[in-house]
Amino acid sequence: MALESYTFGPYKKDSREVFYSTSLSYALVNLRPVVPVKRFADLTVDETSDLWITAQKVGSRLESYHKATSLTFGIQDGPQAGQTVPHVHIHILPRKDDTLDEKEKKKKLDLEKERKDRSLEEMTQEAEEYRKLFL
Repeated sequence: MALESYTFGPYKKDSREVFYSTSLSYALVNLRPVVPVKRFADLTVDETSDLWITAQKVGSRLESYHKATSLTFGIQDGPQAGQTVPHVHIHILPRKDDTLDEKEKKKKLDLEKERKDRSLEEMTQEAEEYRKLFL
């Protein structure tokens, strides 16, 4: 059942950003192209299971959609681990054969510092594409 909005830590997320949900987890597009519990250890067994089953299903579909060959699953558990939203979530990153030399890798990392927030319209469009993967 789709909600009008979802809670993501202290933030409200528009339902148009969400492309898959279960009773315990949901998948949404990222504001910067990577369950209201602060830390991984605080999840119940059911929440942990649902979170990883959802990540597996979403990851599989995104890997195929993006014609990728691998996935990176990432959890930043706590502020010192880089967690910027106090809320357990998994970043799912489709990966392709990426043969960048060291100079190109550094340039790519420098671009991370310059990332800009995307508009709701951009995120809605991406979420609409991903929703089709679960029909």
